[in-house]
Amino acid sequence: MSRLSAVKPAYWISGVLLLVAIVVPLLVPTYAKKDPHLWGFPFFYWYQLLWVFLSAVLVSISYRLVRAEERKRRAAQGLGDPEKEGDQ
Repeated sequence: MSRLSAVKPAYWISGVLLLVAIVVPLLVPTYAKKDPHLWGFPFFYWYQLLWVFLSAVLVSISYRLVRAEERKRRAAQGLGDPEKEGDQ
C-alpha cells in the first residue's frame, strides 16, 4: 500500500476546504468590479467580507474533521482521549 492511499478521506476533505478558503479570495478577476451593490456597498467590499465569514466556517469544519479523525486514531491505538486526560 502506498503512503498516499493511507491518507484518510477526512484529511483530504479538510485540505480541500482549506485550499478553497485560501485560493478563492486570491482570484482577483472574480471580484474586481463595482456592481452589484449590496446595501450601498460595492461588490468588491461585501464579497471580501463574505469570504472572511466563509473562511471561518471552512476552517472550523476542517478542524472538526481532523480532530474527529485523530480521536479515532488514538482510540484505535489505545491511547485514549487527550481532552479527557487533561481534566483528571
